[in-house]
Amino acid sequence: MLRFPFCLLLSALLFSCAPYRAAWNSGWTEKAANNSIMLVHAHPPTLGWKRLQYQSTLHPEFHEFLVHLGTPDCIAETTHTERHYLILYYLKNRQAYSFRNDTRSVSKPIEVAGPYPISTKEYRLLSDFKHRALGGNE
Repeated sequence: MLRFPFCLLLSALLFSCAPYRAAWNSGWTEKAANNSIMLVHAHPPTLGWKRLQYQSTLHPEFHEFLVHLGTPDCIAETTHTERHYLILYYLKNRQAYSFRNDTRSVSKPIEVAGPYPISTKEYRLLSDFKHRALGGNE
């Protein structure tokens, strides 16, 4: 007789934890991503992939950019004072795009600049990073 109410209560508690789990996940990924260059790969999902997913849910215009241009090979992310910066690297085209937004107001649109050419040195560094991370299986 107590089984049904207990199961109902347990399932309600588990579902109520989901927003907290999502917030915790975005928090730890943001801390891990700060001041770093990350590989973007969906399977298995890398930190760079998770950060792209988070940013695209936060900023619809960023999501539209990704739909239009596709997934980058690598990203760099940092926060300085009240600005958040994200750089997307597309190795095939040897181009990079820069995004910035105000950390005080999520509702403000994210700003985009680029494309910028990737230097030969950057290209080699990022290509080697991608090759090593994927074990030569691009």
